Amino acid sequence: MRSMTLFFLVSSLLFSCSVQPQPIAYGYDYCDYCRMTIVDQQHAAELVTVKGKAHKYDAIECMMRDLKKWEPHEVALYLITDYARPGELTDAATATYLISENLPSPMGANLTGFLNAGVAGQVQKEKTGQVLNWAELQEKFK
Repeated sequence: MRSMTLFFLVSSLLFSCSVQPQPIAYGYDYCDYCRMTIVDQQHAAELVTVKGKAHKYDAIECMMRDLKKWEPHEVALYLITDYARPGELTDAATATYLISENLPSPMGANLTGFLNAGVAGQVQKEKTGQVLNWAELQEKFK
């Protein structure tokens, strides 16, 4: 019995520290940066530490502003929701970004992320604005 209890305890500790995205509970989870409730499924973001702790954000710009307190070696995953597929997290480092006054985001930076660069380009033609990659976005928020 004791060995079984020890097995479950160790298993639960290993599982709870896995480095993977955590689902965002829209309408319930709070932004780790601005403390607003996360409701917008097209602009949310998430950072997962190397220890497996997920930090959730109501907007990509909140995550970008919060990055100032993180060392790169502490972060395992940078994730954003794809504007074209609301609620679906995608790798922020390979995403394409659009800053457009005609496409507002929750915290006013007018920043939207896209999994597909082609879709970002199509939206840019309609809404206008500046298209950025991950490195350019990081530079803009330094």
